[in-house]
Amino acid sequence: MEKLYKSLDEVIDCIKESPEYKDCLKIKKQMDSNNELVELINKVKELQKKYIRSNYDSNIKKELDEYESKLNEIPIYNIYLEKLEEVNKMIDYVKDSLNDYFDKLLNKKY
Repeated sequence: MEKLYKSLDEVIDCIKESPEYKDCLKIKKQMDSNNELVELINKVKELQKKYIRSNYDSNIKKELDEYESKLNEIPIYNIYLEKLEEVNKMIDYVKDSLNDYFDKLLNKKY
């Protein structure tokens, strides 16, 4: 079991050392220092929750779309989303590989 944990730690370290992950952290830090951007992101999150709780009220959706549009006009936010997507793809690849491995291992015929 210890060997397994060590291998998983190595995979995690590999992702953390990737340029994509490092860029993601760097950009996130820049975004966090921009109060207007942080407020806009928080407003979008708040409206997303409100929209779902309202059972998909079209008025709330319209307001949400407006704020999301403003957010998507900010270049650093779009760059962050691209980097985050790359990191998530790496994580998904590892997850899928582990699932495949265990599926094959556990479904062997004896």
